[in-house]
Amino acid sequence: MQKEKNLLKDLAAIRKKAGKVRDIDVLTDYAAGLEADGKDNCRVWLIEHLGAERKNDARKLHRAITSHANSVRSGLKSASARLEKILCANGDKKTCDPIEAMAQATASALKLESKLFDPAHLSRNNLHPYRLKVKELHNVLRTGVNSTHHEFVETLNSVKDSIGEWHDWEELLATAKKELDHANCKLIRELKSTADRKYAEALAQAESMRKKYLQIDRGRKSLRKKKALQNLHGRPQGQWQRRRTRMMFVLSASWQ
Repeated sequence: MQKEKNLLKDLAAIRKKAGKVRDIDVLTDYAAGLEADGKDNCRVWLIEHLGAERKNDARKLHRAITSHANSVRSGLKSASARLEKILCANGDKKTCDPIEAMAQATASALKLESKLFDPAHLSRNNLHPYRLKVKELHNVLRTGVNSTHHEFVETLNSVKDSIGEWHDWEELLATAKKELDHANCKLIRELKSTADRKYAEALAQAESMRKKYLQIDRGRKSLRKKKALQNLHGRPQGQWQRRRTRMMFVLSASWQ
């Protein structure tokens, strides 16, 4: 298990630094598309600042890759064999039970889906953390062959991306406020307007997903959650049956 822990630790270090480079690239692309500039060349100043940040983050990423390359390469090569030993009794692939594997995957997906009932009301303070729950469920379901054209999986992906885009605009706005310290900046006003619009779009998509697939109405959420938790503990009725069938359909082809 120590080898797996070390591999995950090394991958996390690389992934974190790669994520920062990716974030700067996205923010730079957004900044380049802004219309407002003004006499102080705010847009150019902001892009130059982002460029300097990217250079610094790219340097850190390169150091991380160089430092962990050998251990990650070695760990990934043996990961498949170790996973097979964990998933299959005695390391014998013939003893793997696809029915049991699908049952475990379905149970895991249903447990993750149940997390989407919280919080009771989505807001600016909890919408981005809520995205992590959506992303976690989407990552599990997209492993299913049937996931490619399944409406629920596509909806999860759309909600995840929409919230992520809003958060990126908020990050760009925060950076601009910090770096552009002059008053009455047209660029900051444009950024705030865009961030507000992206928030409204992301919130609408998330609420629509919750209403359609989880049957959550803002005023009736507590009752819905109570029923969902009851079903999760062994009462396969109505909505629970539909949720279970949906998960099994998406995941089933992965285990055939």
